[in-house]
Amino acid sequence: MKRTFSYLCMLLVSLTSHLAVAQEQEMKVAAIDWTQIETLLALGIQPIGAAQIADYNAWVNSPAIPESTVDLGLRTQPNLERLSELRPDRIFISPMFQPLAPQLSRIAPVTNIALYKKGNVSWQALKAYTRTIAKDTNKEGDAVALIQSAQTKLTELTAQVPADVPPLLMVQFMDARHVRVFGNNSMYKIAANQIDLKNAWQGVTNTWGFSLVGIDKLIGTKGQIVVIEPLPAGVKNHLQQDAFWQYLVTQTGHPMLTIPPVWSFGAIPSTVRFATLLTTALNKEAK
Repeated sequence: MKRTFSYLCMLLVSLTSHLAVAQEQEMKVAAIDWTQIETLLALGIQPIGAAQIADYNAWVNSPAIPESTVDLGLRTQPNLERLSELRPDRIFISPMFQPLAPQLSRIAPVTNIALYKKGNVSWQALKAYTRTIAKDTNKEGDAVALIQSAQTKLTELTAQVPADVPPLLMVQFMDARHVRVFGNNSMYKIAANQIDLKNAWQGVTNTWGFSLVGIDKLIGTKGQIVVIEPLPAGVKNHLQQDAFWQYLVTQTGHPMLTIPPVWSFGAIPSTVRFATLLTTALNKEAK
């Protein structure tokens, strides 16, 4: 009798375990927001649908979206028919896309997760954001591993940063005369701080961590200019011939650094990637 009972208990545990694994593997998610997409991918979840994949590849770049993921069209106007055909178990959005919630909720449960809030973006906030998405997708263990791996990598990068790096003036061009310059509340600042580097911009920033200014407003700011790609069409050639821009770079006393595209409103994957690319660029310059 005891053997039978023990066997039944073991069978129940086994079935429960297999059911939990099956549920985790079978969860099909779609995402509109790129920050959520990069986090899902980093947690080992392949979204069945994602918005504006070509633009994600240009602005976010990594982690790469698998070819099997269906492009849902514009983030602001996703293809609802295509999304419905995919039959997702859950659809992730951010507050920016909250107006879509009533339509999307007719297809599947909608989860709205915020990250960028005024004065609230920090390394701790990025970790909490990751844990929240992991909890909603049964990936808590993967979140622990992702966070630990990120912290280990950032510690390694800190040891590789050259000595005496000046504060960084991190910008992204909107056109030939205007830039987003990043400061408080920005992912770029978090990444720099995590490898013991300082941010040069002390001006007021918005919820997304940047100020939109003319390049003339950068004059007098003490620090090394870091330009994050992609550049708008024609801007690269313009800057090479623009005497004012050349003077602006020269007066900083440091060469300009250029970093490949990294999602400026990203979470842990973008933070680690930016810190890695920044460290590589600084070491290349030092040599």
